[in-house]
Amino acid sequence: MKATDLLKEQHREVDELFERIAQADTNEIGALRDELVASLVGHAAIEEELFYPATREALGASPLIPTSYEEHSLVEIMLQKLLSTEPGDETFHARLGVLKELVRHHVEEEEQELLPQAERAMGADRLEELGARLEARFDQVREGNVEALLSQNVAKSMPAAGGRRTRAAKPAARKAAAKRPPAKRAPTQRAEPARGAQKGRRGAAATTGRKKAADAAPAKTGRAAPARKTGRATTSRAPASRPAKTSRTGRKGGRTSNASAR
Repeated sequence: MKATDLLKEQHREVDELFERIAQADTNEIGALRDELVASLVGHAAIEEELFYPATREALGASPLIPTSYEEHSLVEIMLQKLLSTEPGDETFHARLGVLKELVRHHVEEEEQELLPQAERAMGADRLEELGARLEARFDQVREGNVEALLSQNVAKSMPAAGGRRTRAAKPAARKAAAKRPPAKRAPTQRAEPARGAQKGRRGAAATTGRKKAADAAPAKTGRAAPARKTGRATTSRAPASRPAKTSRTGRKGGRTSNASAR
């Protein structure tokens, strides 16, 4: 069987499993779910390991192949969620519906675009040989530990999730650090002047103070302070402009002389 025909056949089988799970009783859902998981994990394995590399080699660079890898990653994440949900849980059919939409979208793009391109690029013999390898690998995956392979694939497809958690932890650490009171600085961190410089400043300040006090006080060689014991009148403080007493006597004397002369 050609590789493209084998993949289309598996697409039909998976679609039938979705319909059977939707109509099954609760007791039957568990076994059908395990069958669905094994089929999808095996299908993704043979495409990623064998079919996509061969198609890239035949077609060259194509955006369809990286897109198919990413769609497989989303399908496997939903498969892991479905495995962790009990069939009687109300979220089981909701997750099953999301998984069904993802698979159908992937199948539609693959059958309309990628598979026809691969058929045109590869000859019939090449497709037959590739189909035999795909079928053998599919049976091998289904016989192995499907859930372990699924967990491994999910871990490989989400390496950035751990990085996001790590980066999210940094703002929390910065917020916690911002709430802490600021650390007290050690006294030695301040630049203190040397002892000699301190003494020089103190000496300069004292000299300046003495100079200001000297300027404010009267000079020793200036006006003499008034004596406290000798009373007010002192020869040094007598006004120079006051007329002498003898001048009055003279005037009186002059008047007397005039009277006598009369």
